Amino acid sequence: MHYQYHCACCNKVLASSDKECSECGSHNIRSPYGFWIFCILSCLAVAILFKSVQVYLQQHDTEATTQLNIFEVLKQDDKN
Repeated sequence: MHYQYHCACCNKVLASSDKECSECGSHNIRSPYGFWIFCILSCLAVAILFKSVQVYLQQHDTEATTQLNIFEVLKQDDKN
């Protein structure tokens, strides 16, 4: 599969060395790699978000288990 550059205005196939479209004169040339870069960055962002939520929930669970409720405090006072 051969990736090709395209003109943003008329969608004509261009070479990678072309600086402007020979048909319409546009300087807007679309790269064939833009979509793939977007996909990779999106997946990376989702992975970072997922891991940060996982770490947050794990940290939140450990904080909840270390806190004493009022009944445990009263039991400790009764033993002393």
